[in-house]
Amino acid sequence: MPGRLKKFDEFFQRKAAEGGNVVAMARMGSAMRERGDLAEAETWFRKAAMGGDRVSMTSLAHLLAERGAQDEAERWYHEAALAGEPHGMLNLARSYERRGKREDAQHWYGEAARTGDLPSIAALGHLLREQRRTEEAETWLRQAADAGITSAMIDLGMVLRDRGQAAEASRWWRSAVQAGDLAATCQLGRQAERLGRPGDAESWYRQGATGGHVEAIVRLGLLLHRRGDLEEAENWYLDAAERGDPAAMTNLGVLARNRGDEGEAAAWYRKAAEHGSVPALTNLGHLAEHRDDLAEAERWFRRAAETGDVQGMLSLARMLRSRGSGHEAEQWLARAEHVQGDREHHF
Repeated sequence: MPGRLKKFDEFFQRKAAEGGNVVAMARMGSAMRERGDLAEAETWFRKAAMGGDRVSMTSLAHLLAERGAQDEAERWYHEAALAGEPHGMLNLARSYERRGKREDAQHWYGEAARTGDLPSIAALGHLLREQRRTEEAETWLRQAADAGITSAMIDLGMVLRDRGQAAEASRWWRSAVQAGDLAATCQLGRQAERLGRPGDAESWYRQGATGGHVEAIVRLGLLLHRRGDLEEAENWYLDAAERGDPAAMTNLGVLARNRGDEGEAAAWYRKAAEHGSVPALTNLGHLAEHRDDLAEAERWFRRAAETGDVQGMLSLARMLRSRGSGHEAEQWLARAEHVQGDREHHF
């Protein structure tokens, strides 16, 4: 009987939608999405959105984004945001942030946050923390953290850590771990390392790593690598590399080179570079330089330097100076010094 009733309900819902009822159109879109018929879902959401249903605007934008139509998705998020739909505002802000339009992102995170939308409150706090606007960030992050948003707990811990309130930072990170967010194990592990407690750091990283958190896997690998437990370190790096982590791939290259296998090292560095690792570019330059292929070494160092990597800049400057291009070398050294100065100022 329930199945027959459901069919009758869908029949009348479809009739109402075909008759121009916007609410029925939105419900048909949701029903088709749940069924997996995304093309028909998109059709109904589009009709409902064009009829002024703001939630359908956001739902349509989600479907468009999922199939790669990012520009049209952003336009519908914008329409939903203008209509006052919080999830439209949130996703519009995320889209702007991905494109580097941070002021626009902050505006829409703020608009959504003021509706009480918790993910937006957490996202606004995160963006403000990244901008070093810590007092504003803390206000929003505490609100989201108190409501149980674990990403806000982690960000709030970072704000408190930077202010020297390590104990309270730890409490928030522990709360995030207890709530199931293993990203906080990395913060707790890093804090333990800074305090000279490698055993505690290892315990936190292992908890995150055994739970499958990629950053924790890599950090555990690094800790083991540094103390000479190379076989276990390599196993963890391989685990993270299989999950697509470029830092793990780079570190596998380092292990291979240290045992004299430059072919394997180059293969890992290239794979890491393909996945976005800048240190891998510099390491490829060092390998080329070691085999006296100076032209290739310079190409790799230049690629790393052009991303803003200090080691790439320094290595490129050294090569340029050795072949008599002192003026360009000085330019790269000046850029490296500027980047290092910025990092010291911010961190």
